[in-house]
Amino acid sequence: MLGAHAIAKKYLFPHLKPPTLSAYEADKEALAAQFDAAEQLLKEIQGETQAMKTNIEEQRAKVEAVVQEVTTAVEEMKQGEAEVRDEMREIRAEVNSMQDMLPKMLDRVKDQERQSYSELQQELKSLKTLLLSSRDASAATGPPSILSQIGKRPSIPAWQLAQPASTPPPVPNIATPNETETEE
Repeated sequence: MLGAHAIAKKYLFPHLKPPTLSAYEADKEALAAQFDAAEQLLKEIQGETQAMKTNIEEQRAKVEAVVQEVTTAVEEMKQGEAEVRDEMREIRAEVNSMQDMLPKMLDRVKDQERQSYSELQQELKSLKTLLLSSRDASAATGPPSILSQIGKRPSIPAWQLAQPASTPPPVPNIATPNETETEE
């Protein structure tokens, strides 16, 4: 047993002895340095995390602002599109009503033209009748009528011939009327 004791004393007991105070101090300082390094690393990670959070919040705020602008623009476009659609409906309705009214208006104008044309024909007939009756009456009484003088060369009236020669006589504006008879 002596041998076992010697082996245990040589190999086992040195490991079972508590370490010296300086070893504890060295281990403590090494652990404190590692804890300080880990604390510094944690602070850096927290700083980076906070910076990332701030950056993400700023980006989120920018994205929300852009989304709000896009939403507003889309709403305005929808509203403008709806207004354009409403205006197009109104224009289409007006065009359709004009299309419906146009034939009626044309018929009304045609009727008015026919009525005016008929009235004009009646007036011409009555004027012709008056002229013929006037010519017949004047042929019986003797003085020349206007119709009998149509086609004759105009003559200078006597009152114009009596003017002094120093002033040129005025030029008469005589137009020969064209007789146009309308078909009945």
